[in-house]
Amino acid sequence: MSGPAPNIVVVLVDQLRRDALGFYGDTNLRTPAIDRMAAEGLVFDAMSSTFPACVPFRFSFLTGEYAHSRMVPALGYRMSPAERTLGEAMQECGYHTGYLGKWHLYSLYGIAGGQSLQEANRTPIPASHRRGFADWQGFELRNDFYDTHLFEGEAAQSVPLEGYQTDALFQRARDWLSVPRGDPSFLILSVEAPHPPFTAPEEAIRRVASRGGYARRPNVDVQAIRTFPPEWQKMAKDGSTIDAVRGAERDAIFVANMQIYYAMIEEIDRNMNALLETVQAMPSDRETIVVFLSDHGELGGSHGMLGKGEPFEESIGVPLILWSTDAGLVASGRRSDLPLCTEDLFPTLVGLGGGASPNLPGLDVSGFVTGQGALPDRDGVLLEFTAELRPNRRYHDETWRGIRTRDTKYTVLGNATNGVRPWMLHDLATDPFEQRNLIEQDPERVRDMHQKLIRLLAEAGDDYPITDLAF
Repeated sequence: MSGPAPNIVVVLVDQLRRDALGFYGDTNLRTPAIDRMAAEGLVFDAMSSTFPACVPFRFSFLTGEYAHSRMVPALGYRMSPAERTLGEAMQECGYHTGYLGKWHLYSLYGIAGGQSLQEANRTPIPASHRRGFADWQGFELRNDFYDTHLFEGEAAQSVPLEGYQTDALFQRARDWLSVPRGDPSFLILSVEAPHPPFTAPEEAIRRVASRGGYARRPNVDVQAIRTFPPEWQKMAKDGSTIDAVRGAERDAIFVANMQIYYAMIEEIDRNMNALLETVQAMPSDRETIVVFLSDHGELGGSHGMLGKGEPFEESIGVPLILWSTDAGLVASGRRSDLPLCTEDLFPTLVGLGGGASPNLPGLDVSGFVTGQGALPDRDGVLLEFTAELRPNRRYHDETWRGIRTRDTKYTVLGNATNGVRPWMLHDLATDPFEQRNLIEQDPERVRDMHQKLIRLLAEAGDDYPITDLAF
């Protein structure tokens, strides 16, 4: 990559399903800014969240290590200050670093710490536990889009965000990017939308609802959903809960909430448009790369489920788009079906900054991003989830591992106590919505994928108790 090192801006959103964007064909929303990024940049169509939950994704994103290497759970984890972070790696490359928004790696709430979400949001994260970011405007988490506080630098008192959280965080990002600097800038903007509780400005909700209708993926089964968020319960008529109602009433509640989900994404897109304008006007002779991604997806009724934590595409599949102010820096209009995973993000971002990450498990595809290298090949990427004792959260009940290739996904279910067994096999080329489990129909393919998974687990240093198949 010739010329000065580029500025790099990473926009990390929360719980955005890969295909819930206009350019992927979802007609429930309009996302012109993100669609523009995809058209003018590079899209990785097979990007997966290795461990599809907020905390393990953030751990792997910021360290480059697999979550299982540190026994990171799905929720409630405090990252060790001994970890080398992405911020530190970018500083070593000469970058001025900033972090803005949700951190979610200094657990003080719930089972792990005893605080409420509001109390955790008002508690500062010590510098020892968020190393590598010269400028800090962050918070642990909040999940309330009109009542969020953040901490600036070493301040002991939090500052309330005005208005809707997404708008306020993006505005702070634009302000940060507008400051002239001699060194290249690296910024992570981490927003909570479109994570539950689904909340958006009324105007945005009305805009989405006014279009009428609701297009559903063919694997959506609203009547089969077993667990609903608490805020959905209040919408049932006559004092009933949504768990108790069926038919048209349950469907109407589902549609109303998913329209809010889409309104949240449209608000992200509106802010992305303003961010791209700011980036293009930055007072610098450097080009800027903008990276857009999510930590995991949203099942949104697929397979009769909500949330995340399952190996289905709606849960693990996340968008990954790279765009640059100079069309020659990130070549325009390219799409790749190479399977990528969370652990590839750290080495790729460091590679874009001119550094290397030789001791990490992920692939550095920065050369392909900038058109200066070939795309490496791989059999597939590892998928994982570990059960926890979390009441009323079905997705914490199962421990599983899997492998996703370009056209196949194979998963096993179980643990050392109950044994591990083949669970699901899907041909993603002919069955993209994973409606036909081929475990019983294609034993030869099961054996092949099982051996690939065993090798991948060994390479990843995962001691998951998988064994050779008996058949």
